Amino acid sequence: MLEELHGPPQRLAGNDGFTLIEMMLVVTVGIILAAMAVPVSGNFIATTKADSSIIATLDSLETARDRSVAERRNFEVSFVNPSHIVVERVEVPSGAKTLISDNVLENGQQFVKFAGLPNTPDAFPWAGAINFGGTGPWMFTSDGSFVDSNGDPVNGTIFLGVPNMPSTARAVTVFGVTGLTRSWKWRGSQWFE
Repeated sequence: MLEELHGPPQRLAGNDGFTLIEMMLVVTVGIILAAMAVPVSGNFIATTKADSSIIATLDSLETARDRSVAERRNFEVSFVNPSHIVVERVEVPSGAKTLISDNVLENGQQFVKFAGLPNTPDAFPWAGAINFGGTGPWMFTSDGSFVDSNGDPVNGTIFLGVPNMPSTARAVTVFGVTGLTRSWKWRGSQWFE
């Protein structure tokens, strides 16, 4: 009858909350999850940085190719060690060069070929980090092809990565006749497009 007049019994203030054991359990689970995430995130960061080198290289090459066709001019591409990609427009009729871009690979990425890694499936020359047939300078022409100093189409490969970290190995291949590019990522046992 007393309950009918005053309602159900009230909980005492201070009884709400979690016990010490519950709090310790939550903290322990959080620490375990964080410890598991650290190695995964380190590998993910290295992979993402390596992928950024492919993007920068492809951007430089594709911009040079597209502008060479659009502007009906040759665009010379130079790979300056350890990590610069320089694009210059060759002016007509003087042959003078106008700097278009000087892109630097970021995050420690460089032109590097790792010992023990096989060639890309395109199987272009691969003696060093930058490999193109013929003699430089190399350039995109007004028809979009990639040629050497004699005007002959050349195929080639650019190998990229962070020195001493083979998991960051990346490559970009260039098809001389068409000037088209293809990117490759090393995944521990083989190259993937």
